[in-house]
Amino acid sequence: MRPPKGRMLAVSNPTASGGAYRRDMPHIIEALAALGYDVDERSTAGPGDATAFARAAVRDGYDIVCAIGGDGTVNETINGLAGSDVPLAIVPTGTVNVLAIELGIPLDPPDAVQVLDKGSVSWIDLGLAGDRYFALMAGVGMDARTVADVNPMLKKTIKEAAFAIQGVVSYLTHEEPLLRVESAEQTVEGYFAVFGNAANYGGAFGLTPYADMRDGLLDVCVLKDKSFLSTAWYWLAALINSHLSHPKVAYFRTEAARVSAVDPDEEVLVQTDGEVAGKLPLECRVVPRALRVVVP
Repeated sequence: MRPPKGRMLAVSNPTASGGAYRRDMPHIIEALAALGYDVDERSTAGPGDATAFARAAVRDGYDIVCAIGGDGTVNETINGLAGSDVPLAIVPTGTVNVLAIELGIPLDPPDAVQVLDKGSVSWIDLGLAGDRYFALMAGVGMDARTVADVNPMLKKTIKEAAFAIQGVVSYLTHEEPLLRVESAEQTVEGYFAVFGNAANYGGAFGLTPYADMRDGLLDVCVLKDKSFLSTAWYWLAALINSHLSHPKVAYFRTEAARVSAVDPDEEVLVQTDGEVAGKLPLECRVVPRALRVVVP
């Protein structure tokens, strides 16, 4: 099905990628209007704005919502659209734009706009971590700590490399608590867990390489050892998708799992699609066909 024409809400994040696309925003809006859309733009000013804007668009009868920003903006927009019939279009202007990569959407904004003219509307599953939807993954433990601690200026300057640097710092300065992942398939304990709805985790690699956004399942990857050697090997091996062969890594698929800290007094953070989304304990589950999205 072709993307619907009519009223469009464009949700833009002027600070995405450090504001690199701020001057281009009027041109992106003009290009969307040139395709025949009646475009209303809302710019985010803080956390939660994109979700509120998208939720209001569903309520007010908009035909389509376009997220102009990075994965954080897209994730918030998804949380306002999940379960509705209003499709999401994406014009990536963020640091890494992992969901755009996963869906095959061009990373150049003018080319991404043209997907609305030549593409189609498809369905994808979403994950749900507690009450937070995610399209890509939920991470529990060290990566959530990294997301929480990463320096915004470092992220702006060196982009995704900032997460690698902060990850090393977080590992050396923070003791990761033991986690327990319980599902119908198995129970696993470890120090880091990822629930993947998509194959991509970062711009260049995936921790859940067999995940499929349309299979009605989440792929779960758990690192069971927190030694420096195992942790370093895990992340380096993930660059070539060989981490799954390590005896200290558990990998399985499930519809739902409960995640908790073995010591309930320990605080363990959770991130969804690269944004801090809460802490343990929580249930993580798949929501099949929860989002309509415009793809090439």
